[in-house]
Amino acid sequence: MISPITTSKIFSTLGNGNSLVPMGIKDTANSLGLTAGSYITGQAAESQDRFIDEFGTQLIWLLGIPAYKKILDLTLFKGLGYDAGVDVRVLKDKEVFELAKKYAKQHDEKYKNNNRVKKIFNSLEKITTKQNVFKGLTFGKFVASTLLTIVSYAGLTKFRHDYRENKIKKEFYAKQNIAQTNNKPEQNTTNNTQNVVENKQKTSFTGHLQDFMFSPVKNMMLVDGAITAERLGESKNKQEFMQYAIKEGFFWFFMYFAGEQIKKHLEKSSIGKHNLPIDLDARVIESEELKDALMNNKIMNSIYEFPVNDKPTNAEIYQFVNENPDNLIVKMAKKSDIVATIKEKDGIFSKAKDTGSVDNRKYIDSDDVIGIKNKLKTLYEKGQEFVANEAKKAGKNLSELTDADKNKYLEDYLKQVKKGNRFATLKNIGACIGVLGILMPGIIVAWRFADKGNQEYRVRTDIENKLKAELAASSK
Repeated sequence: MISPITTSKIFSTLGNGNSLVPMGIKDTANSLGLTAGSYITGQAAESQDRFIDEFGTQLIWLLGIPAYKKILDLTLFKGLGYDAGVDVRVLKDKEVFELAKKYAKQHDEKYKNNNRVKKIFNSLEKITTKQNVFKGLTFGKFVASTLLTIVSYAGLTKFRHDYRENKIKKEFYAKQNIAQTNNKPEQNTTNNTQNVVENKQKTSFTGHLQDFMFSPVKNMMLVDGAITAERLGESKNKQEFMQYAIKEGFFWFFMYFAGEQIKKHLEKSSIGKHNLPIDLDARVIESEELKDALMNNKIMNSIYEFPVNDKPTNAEIYQFVNENPDNLIVKMAKKSDIVATIKEKDGIFSKAKDTGSVDNRKYIDSDDVIGIKNKLKTLYEKGQEFVANEAKKAGKNLSELTDADKNKYLEDYLKQVKKGNRFATLKNIGACIGVLGILMPGIIVAWRFADKGNQEYRVRTDIENKLKAELAASSK
């Protein structure tokens, strides 16, 4: 049986718009569907080419940027004595940065002789007078890891093109019963790496740069933009171009935009039709702490402690988070990974223990913390409405309900919220998988079969026709 902690982690990850896991799941479905479709239309040669393209790209697309960033962390940052774990956004607000150093010092005094905690304090102190240098290094890491990932994809493309051309040539000459010699025409290969890098260098950043720098998903959009441009630009014929145009159009919409819109629609629908707020992180909804707080009115107590300004400053929220560790809003923000905490390890192979203390190297988004507060308030208010409705169904007034009755109704309410959250998450990712893994490959297959002249694997045909012409010319 799967533990509640594992279950909540699974649904939290699947429902997280900034996680690479749901993207990987969607892309795997997409790659399998396209590979199967290529086998239906072009048999083994085309499906093998598609397999290398899709799964090779997926590996580079998902792991390229994190891997290159890690390499730069261990070489460039470590070599210069900087802690790559410091989020440069902490420096954005001077007052917040001063508070970060203040609380990091307090943690250092609290956890004496703890090297990890001391490292956090020293890291913030070190960059105090070298903020511009640290900002430059962070930006450089973002640019370098993105470009290196794009260049890696260009290398994959060159390998794929060379591999399929050599394979088709080998099969062609075997059919012609002609041994390959050094006199055969040289391959006309394209310097894809140079083209892709040049395309990437022309890419302009729009909107908030930090959105792309610190969101793994948005960072990958830059890589995907280069991949899409390279695929369309390097297509060998109209058939390949159209397949990529259909694939990339569907991919972009359902990978980057549709998921968030479906999520908002399902959350809005849950409130409108069932009066159930399901927009909190699954780890929050399924936690025993939330259940206890809901039944004992601790939610509202925590909300009353929150800064009462219409729009609290970043510093006020940062201070509140650090100085109110027992507040439910703070606890749930930590559980949702909105507020990072210090993890301790007794040894290399031991499991990290969460101290609960804020990791002051990390950025805290004030809007996300306020969002947690508002969502908890809505959850509480809808819970009270649920209890009142259940009492009415039982023919009772609220005043006639015992504490046991109220707790039973609230427990039923929370179960429905959990169920709604899980169903919405599965429905969202299922819809995207269905489109990317079944519908879109099906459209490509149907398009190919609708035109008799488009059913064959055109890349193979073009290469074979070229080889036939070369053989005919050499025999004269």
